[in-house]
Amino acid sequence: MPSELLRTDQVTIGGVPTRAVRAPGDPDKVRYLFLHGFSDSADCWQRVQKRLAAAGHGSLAVDQPSHGHADHLRPDLSLIEQFLAFAAAAARATDDGRPIVVVGNSLGGAHALLLGQHHPELVHGVAAISPAAFDHPGWFRILESRFNVAPDGVVPAVVRRALAGPAMRAVGFGMPHRVPSGFVRTWAKSWHDPARRRALHDLATRVPAEYFHADPVDLCAIDVPVLALWGTRDRLTLISSRERFEQDCADLEFVALPGVGHMAQVEVPGRTTKHLLAFAERVDASAPGARTPEPELASA
Repeated sequence: MPSELLRTDQVTIGGVPTRAVRAPGDPDKVRYLFLHGFSDSADCWQRVQKRLAAAGHGSLAVDQPSHGHADHLRPDLSLIEQFLAFAAAAARATDDGRPIVVVGNSLGGAHALLLGQHHPELVHGVAAISPAAFDHPGWFRILESRFNVAPDGVVPAVVRRALAGPAMRAVGFGMPHRVPSGFVRTWAKSWHDPARRRALHDLATRVPAEYFHADPVDLCAIDVPVLALWGTRDRLTLISSRERFEQDCADLEFVALPGVGHMAQVEVPGRTTKHLLAFAERVDASAPGARTPEPELASA
């Protein structure tokens, strides 16, 4: 799968300068919008985007605010308000008059579900990969208190750099040996740059109140089809959330991925793509007629 399938640009989406990774596709096929998780970037979707492009599906992956090459979130507005507005603008930028599926992982999974909840006119299906804001392990409370101190704390930079990669492999994946080393290096860079580290620290201090304690996602209010992909070895968002999804979602397909961790799109991109393609077929068959696209993406 050649890298030429993907095009990377600095763009403005919903007034937010950011980076977009786009893949071409057949205009008659479902398109995908990808939203990454906390401390990640659009890069985590590349192997899935290439596979979808090879099957004729276009897609757009974006750096969400305060991540990657995107501008930072505003401190005077709620996180969810800003992320939801950004996701809605990105959905409009993805739409070419055909149905779109929004796909999110972790924090991005929560944003994908929120988009389906509040803007069903923009998406015809939501695929959530280990979405945040549901069941989390008890040790998250330790992280919550850790992020209430200064972003650099007392841990020397050399220690942070040495530990970031191994920690990512151990916590984020069910089978760490399956994770590309290049991906881990790219992710770890998010914690090396002081400005980006401060932005992520500020975000982490605000996430618990809005996502973990306020219960923002109302699954009962989502009328579009939902695909939930969950690794059985996910250590960050627990597969015990399945019960709530099955109870509240009107149109749900829940897929458990044996031996997979928190980031299925990186660990098992082939299996992830297979489920996304099957979901797109179902969404396309049930979608209403195409609407006129609204241009929302401007080159920087």
